[in-house]
Amino acid sequence: MRAVALSLALLLVLSAVAGAVPALPDDGADTTSVPAASTPQSPESVQAGPVTSGPQLQVSESTDSEATELNVLGIPPGEATRSTIETEYVELGSGLAFASATTEVRLQTEATVERIESAESPEKRQQYLLQEVSAIEQQIITLRTRQRQVIAAYSRDELAPRRLLYELALIDAEARELQQRRERIETLVQSTSGFSISSARFGNIELELNTLTGPVRGHAASVLGGEAAATRFFVQSGENSVELAVIRDGTYVREAYRGALRVGEDGSFSLPDAVNATEQAYPTITGLRLRDDVVGNPDSDSTRVSIEHERGRLVAFVDSGSRRVFKEFQYRPIDQVTTTSSTSAVKDALELTAHRTYPGGPVRLQLNSTTSGEPVDAQITVGPAGGRSSVVGETGDDGSLWTLAPSGTYQVTAIDGSSVVVLSVEPTATPFVYGELNGSSGEEGMETVTPAE
Repeated sequence: MRAVALSLALLLVLSAVAGAVPALPDDGADTTSVPAASTPQSPESVQAGPVTSGPQLQVSESTDSEATELNVLGIPPGEATRSTIETEYVELGSGLAFASATTEVRLQTEATVERIESAESPEKRQQYLLQEVSAIEQQIITLRTRQRQVIAAYSRDELAPRRLLYELALIDAEARELQQRRERIETLVQSTSGFSISSARFGNIELELNTLTGPVRGHAASVLGGEAAATRFFVQSGENSVELAVIRDGTYVREAYRGALRVGEDGSFSLPDAVNATEQAYPTITGLRLRDDVVGNPDSDSTRVSIEHERGRLVAFVDSGSRRVFKEFQYRPIDQVTTTSSTSAVKDALELTAHRTYPGGPVRLQLNSTTSGEPVDAQITVGPAGGRSSVVGETGDDGSLWTLAPSGTYQVTAIDGSSVVVLSVEPTATPFVYGELNGSSGEEGMETVTPAE
């Protein structure tokens, strides 16, 4: 059986100057590219590339699911043993270090391209092209190892929360730059007479790099680079697993990676298999889908299935060995988020209601006057019961505030002048795609398949 590692869940705030977040693409396709600036922009999704697109999924009739939660990939409760809420402020030094590191990777790309273009002979050019493609493949292995190491260190309480986000954001930025390098090398291959490298090989590189990026860690990169405003992040870790969430620009964004569900290549795995695995994991989303896209090829270890649906968008990566989703991105506009239960407290002529959700999910806090019934604009703090709370915002003219639910029981406090109301909230159960499955075998409590390195 796979050993259960320490894991952590936390909320944190990074601060920087204000920035903007791009809207969801209208066509539902994956359209993010690597920005030209030294610090990556906040990505909305992964980038499409030269891999095979599968057949369109059959569109089902939408159903009334206002009271139905959307399934999510997540870390089983047995692995999430520690949580905290804290406020972190980005220091000038960390921002400069991040910009320096990403700039160095970009300069390496330019040097690589120049070396190939200035080759003294066609044979040398071909040799350099092969070397650089192999070098990217080796760097992917290095990045994956780094990701596993920083998650493990964080779980052992050897990394501060802010440092974990920094490291994941740096891995994201380097993977995106390698993606750009892959594109440029592929273009050089195509312009080299009498020489070729399989497009499937380039496609596999793209998919592998996609698994090292994510919209939440990309947004953290934007905060570190001073391109986005202070943001509240949810972070949860487990053994070779990490879950991140954020509410940005009116959209709840979530990403999760489960290393235990990634076991490597299976030659019999097809694009329709990946589609079926995604449909089984996300039945509600499947029923609400509007359009979709499948990207992969028969030789790849994973396939990417994207579904735009009535309440947002899902990007799922399906492993060819476990035949399960091992990584997901989810985007849900806040005005499309529904909750299934609520709890309230009344004091000092104030009624505070929490429309509950699972740890890391978007929870809506509502504050109203008990005398007039009108919404009340007041400051809201959230923290562990009996512990230190942090200001998460104000309810505004409509008396409503969306924030992220911490892990475990938490306390919400609303302060309006001399009136104070305190509410204790227990998060709801997480609607896991695989229940509380720890491994990749498909059954709870069964021996897991050894993940690929």
